[in-house]
Amino acid sequence: MPYFFIKRLYSMSMGFLIEKGSPIIWRGLMVMQALEKLMRQVDWGEIDYLIVDTPPGTGDTLLSIIQNLPIAGVVLVTTPQSAALEVTKRGAVMFKKLNVPLIGIVENMKYVKCTSCQSNIKVFGDGTSKLAEEIECDILSSIPLEGCISASADEGIPVVLSGKNNDIEDCYKRIGDSLIAFCEKNK
Repeated sequence: MPYFFIKRLYSMSMGFLIEKGSPIIWRGLMVMQALEKLMRQVDWGEIDYLIVDTPPGTGDTLLSIIQNLPIAGVVLVTTPQSAALEVTKRGAVMFKKLNVPLIGIVENMKYVKCTSCQSNIKVFGDGTSKLAEEIECDILSSIPLEGCISASADEGIPVVLSGKNNDIEDCYKRIGDSLIAFCEKNK
């Protein structure tokens, strides 16, 4: 597998375009117009990969993305609790019906490490493996509930570059390596 390395990182968000603290109260057509602007009117320059982060679900926004962008595949991100897994499953079924390949699952907040005994405590359950079997998809990485992740995000530094926790960095690097390998294999 290739080693995941960030050469350039660009990001765009509606959050950059609105006043801090202001809600975005949009429906249907307004969401689609904003999505069109983000897809077609941002000068991305030369990029190797475009990763689009969307909220969970099966709504208009996802359908518009699928219809308007060439999609190599989808990574499903979930927590191991039953309600989140059910939403993730519905999304997976939608993507399969629309012939969008499932790259894999990222299991977020898999466990928290006890600071006294160092054992892994499963806070939300353990249903992700069953879901992965049902939808015929691999788990790319299981990320623990870890303070260094939110601390790095608050500082504006990707956790893989923070040097705060090598185990966490390795989780994210495995995800990146899997994405690159999938895209290279399916060019």
